[in-house]
Amino acid sequence: MEEKATIKKVVILGATGSIGTQTVDVIKQLEGFKVVGISFGSNIEQARKIMEDLKIDYYVSNKDVGFGKRFENTQQLLEEVVPDIVVCAIPGFEGVKATIIALQYAKRIALATKEALVCAGPFVKKVAKEKDVEIIPVDSEHSAIFQLYEPHIEKILITASGGAVRDVPLKYISDLKPSDILKHPTWSMGGRITVDSSTMVNKLFEVIEAHELFDLEYDKIEVKINRSSFIHGIVFLKDGVIKIHAGKPDMRIPIAYALTYPERKYHSSVADVSEFDLLLSDVERERYPLFFYGLDMLKRKDDLSWRIALNAADELAVNAFLSGKISFKDIETVVRKTIERIDSQNIIITSIEDVYKTDELARSYAKDFIEREVQK
Repeated sequence: MEEKATIKKVVILGATGSIGTQTVDVIKQLEGFKVVGISFGSNIEQARKIMEDLKIDYYVSNKDVGFGKRFENTQQLLEEVVPDIVVCAIPGFEGVKATIIALQYAKRIALATKEALVCAGPFVKKVAKEKDVEIIPVDSEHSAIFQLYEPHIEKILITASGGAVRDVPLKYISDLKPSDILKHPTWSMGGRITVDSSTMVNKLFEVIEAHELFDLEYDKIEVKINRSSFIHGIVFLKDGVIKIHAGKPDMRIPIAYALTYPERKYHSSVADVSEFDLLLSDVERERYPLFFYGLDMLKRKDDLSWRIALNAADELAVNAFLSGKISFKDIETVVRKTIERIDSQNIIITSIEDVYKTDELARSYAKDFIEREVQK
């Protein structure tokens, strides 16, 4: 008599966003996985379609889809369904809070929320260790390094696309509008991360993530531009061997790997290498000043307070840019001034509560800069 296959229960936090919807696509193709709950924000039509397609009974939202059981918060949902895997795909600081909660209930976190490790990396790792929870990265670059990783590493390299500004003459960049910036050359992503690709704040986040995930010093993490996004990561080993992870730019592949690890159960067409640009190029300081400002900060002081301020200010500034309130150049101004203000406070982060308080403080500063200085 054959043993019945175990079904892994999955919760998708942020189900209607870019990563969430692509996770749904992946799970439709995989056997042995069942989505038992989701959370979503305002896209009720998309949520309803997901719940109907996957026959999901439980959800978290302030919107009522008209069927199933609605919970007020993530903790209530996770207590009800007790998932094996939680896909953390809520963008922004709300995703930090959701990740901390998910660690209390899941056996594995498929982590797409960059902010969790940027703002609260030591606390996320501490709880994961205490609860014996696996953290598998979903970011294509970190998934690549995760798949290549071995103890004898000399350094790693993660790639960037350069975003929509990579070919724009420097003198025109500050005048670019949201419609220009949202035309990402290779990836299909949400609004904020697409803007962050053009400032390369997302790559700054990923450098911090790599530091936290792989316990590497910052001088062992390199960033280069790969225009086709075909190369995702490179590991340089102590004996001179170089291991390269490459593949077509499709987020469904690292999502699937985070779900099925250590197996590969997802099927996708094999890419033709000749179709992709394999060249790596340097990141220009003049084109991506905010990225280099952040790298300089990391060299000077690696504490959580300025990293929390970075995320808070960037989140508010990008939203202000996308809504037409500030210019593209003003994003850098808001982020720099907020970090400088927080940095002057000499805040010491000793608990997750300190993380939340510092985020609130940084947001108040960023909002003030947006309203009083940038828009004057």
